[in-house]
Amino acid sequence: MSATILKIIPTNSTYAPEAILQDKAKTFLAKFYENKQIEIDTTDAIQFVDQGANFDSVFCNFCGESIEIKDWQNAMDKAYEKQFANLDFTTLCCNRKTSLNDLTYDMPAGFAKFQIKILEPIAEIEEKYLKELQQILGTTLRIIWARY
Repeated sequence: MSATILKIIPTNSTYAPEAILQDKAKTFLAKFYENKQIEIDTTDAIQFVDQGANFDSVFCNFCGESIEIKDWQNAMDKAYEKQFANLDFTTLCCNRKTSLNDLTYDMPAGFAKFQIKILEPIAEIEEKYLKELQQILGTTLRIIWARY
């Protein structure tokens, strides 16, 4: 049986809000996701926050060309060696410097030290509530739907 997890991460991979802001965010989300398990994780190192079985492909964030999975995987392996402290990536399609975090993932994914996970949510967070959550946490956020 598969599980669906709504993951919410900062767009800045190194950002982790203070504990008091994390508590406020959890209380805020509990209003919309009653009786749902809400977990907040903060780690010392940056982690790849994946979409599980929803992973399909990766594209250049500049020109939209598909990035070969083997090229992306090689870059991921290299970044992993340094605990994702350096996410630099040069696209082969248009030879531009970018970040593994800025690539276009189909379905969305990203890198973060901080994440909120909501297990088996019934619906996506509405845009107006996402904006309010961003104000609470003091950062822009990325939504990731994961299926395991």
